[in-house]
Amino acid sequence: MRTSATAVPQLLLALAIAAVSTSAPLIRWAEPAPPLLVAAGRVCLAAILLSLIAGRSLGQLAGLPRRQLLLCAASGALLAAHFGVWITSLYYTSTAASVALVATTPAFSGLLAWMFLGEGVARREAIGIGLAALGCVVLASGDLGAGGEGALVGDALALGGAATAGGYYVVGRHMRATLPLPAYLAAVNLVAGALLAAALAVSGGPVRGFSTGDYVAIAGCALVPSVVGHSLLNWTVRRVRVHLVALAGLGEPIGASLLTWLIFAEQPPIHAAVGGLVILAGIALGFVPLDRRAGRPPP
Repeated sequence: MRTSATAVPQLLLALAIAAVSTSAPLIRWAEPAPPLLVAAGRVCLAAILLSLIAGRSLGQLAGLPRRQLLLCAASGALLAAHFGVWITSLYYTSTAASVALVATTPAFSGLLAWMFLGEGVARREAIGIGLAALGCVVLASGDLGAGGEGALVGDALALGGAATAGGYYVVGRHMRATLPLPAYLAAVNLVAGALLAAALAVSGGPVRGFSTGDYVAIAGCALVPSVVGHSLLNWTVRRVRVHLVALAGLGEPIGASLLTWLIFAEQPPIHAAVGGLVILAGIALGFVPLDRRAGRPPP
């Protein structure tokens, strides 16, 4: 019975990683739809679905103090920035480079928590951050050596996506204790969706004239990686040891790159593969607990 109880969450964790790994390939499928349209469509649809899941618990927002409401809005703004810049990065650089660089999110979370929350950074975490930074240099230098200025722009945008995601997680740490998870996710996605829709309107970007497949890909981004993937990750993180969740998370860049390779024949550049492996090694070293007994669910 114990084996069965453990196997189900681990199976769902594997399914969650498979779901979030489809994000980059689905965004590739949505091209030539502009990145702001993809980002706004994905987040707005996810917000609607998550609001239906949250149901009456969304009413708890009305009872929050002003500071908590501002934090919720800040979290939504960071989420909007994350999707806006990261999705745009996929239009400039390779999928392998983009997903490897955005995988530095744990490093940014650690740095931001140290800067703004006064949380200490362990020596192993600092070494991991340094190793991940070295991987970023290897990856970006390969793009520079190939003369790819556009790729360097994509690299910078992907790093911006990691930084804003790190901020989103740091702010969300406080809100998770204030609201039920479905209500919190619905609220921040509603804020993010509104901001991205406004940005799309101001930019004057087209929203019509694309193929049915493009719109299906955008809807797929909302349903598979956002609603299914992220919901399963949040469910399993309280039932599976944290170090296993962290290790599984390192599979997302690999899965996304393989799917893009298989579907679109986009072979990862050698510098992106090497730099990505160094980045993943740094994250594994710094942020995956060595002691399995330390894998308690987060508060």
